[in-house]
This record gives sequence, structure tokens and C-alpha cells, in this order.
Amino acid sequence: MTADRVLLRRAILFGTPLLYIVLGIIHPFEDPRLGDATQVFIALHFAQLFLIAGLAWSLWLLVEGLESRAATVTRVLIVPYAILYTALDSIAGLGMGGLVQVANDLPVAQQAVADRIIVELDEPDVAGYALWLGAGLSWFAAAFAATLALKGRGPRAALVLMALGALIFAVGHPKPPGPVGMALFFAGVVWLELRRREAEAPQAVSAQPA
Repeated sequence: MTADRVLLRRAILFGTPLLYIVLGIIHPFEDPRLGDATQVFIALHFAQLFLIAGLAWSLWLLVEGLESRAATVTRVLIVPYAILYTALDSIAGLGMGGLVQVANDLPVAQQAVADRIIVELDEPDVAGYALWLGAGLSWFAAAFAATLALKGRGPRAALVLMALGALIFAVGHPKPPGPVGMALFFAGVVWLELRRREAEAPQAVSAQPA
């Protein structure tokens, strides 16, 4: 693997989780309400369009070159993960933030009606719970399949960190579960990746002509 290829791989594998940790820490505890500032909330959910794609790419890179059933399952599950997580955490967040932003600019006489709409939309319902559950499960299923595909190719503790972190992150991206889960997943990925490169280095040296 060329130096440029390694640099790109690690930029995705390491950079995406790190940025997601920062996003989870900055993310407000609750969705915005009438009168709240929305710039940060909207910016964070716009950034997730790219971070979700980055996590999908990371899972693809983790099983790159592997032909096992678990690796195939990982590649298949990346698609529903990207779709469901984008719908739940990015599009829905952008919609709510945009709605509050518009409502803040309405005349005072109309804001009471807008506030009722915002509260009504933010109330949990069956469809909302189904989307949240589907997004979380799709992420965990894809990440867990990746850890199974990597079994025997790195320290078992690193794979445990990845699986545990993926499970916690599946609860949600805001703090506390988001940053905690992603930090554990990140630690496992870094451990696995560095050990993998260390294992490949002696092979590369031995393959060079005398």
C-alpha cells in the first residue's frame, strides 16, 4: 500500500470518529424550541451528511480485501445504515432546525401557533421510534459484522472496543452516549490499524529482493 493510500485510509478511519466525538460533545441536549438560536444545531446536522458517509467509508475500508461472509454482510449493511441514519440524524435535524429558524422570524401573533407545531413534531411517535431503532440497529449491525470479519486479524480487545463502542453509539450521537461510544470505537480502530501496519512491515521488508 502506497504512502498516499495509507494517509487517505487513516484520514478516514481516524478523522471521522474524532469529528463525530467533537460533534457529540457540542450537540445540544435537546432539539431547539421557539426562541432558541439554531445556527449551531443546523450546522451540526449538515456536517453529519459528510460524517455519516465517512463512517460508511470507514466500515468499507475496515473489511477491504476480505472475502468472508461477515465482510460481505458488512458491505451490504452499509447501504441501509447510510440511508436510515441520514434520514434520522441529518435530514430530520435540518428540518427541525430550519422550522425553528423560520418560526423565530414570524410576527409575535403567529409564533404561538408555530410553537405548538414545533412541540407536536418533536413529540415521540411510532414512526419516530421505528426510525430511531432502525438507524441505530443498522449502524450496530454493520459495525458488528465488521468486527466479526476482522476476527483473528488483530487484538481481540481492539475488536471488543469497536463492538462495545458501536453498541453505545447506536443509542444516539449526542452526549453522553455518542461521544463515549464513538471514543471506544475509535480506540479499537486505531489499535487495530496500527497493529495491522506493524504486522505488514516485516512482510514488506522480507519481500524486497536481496
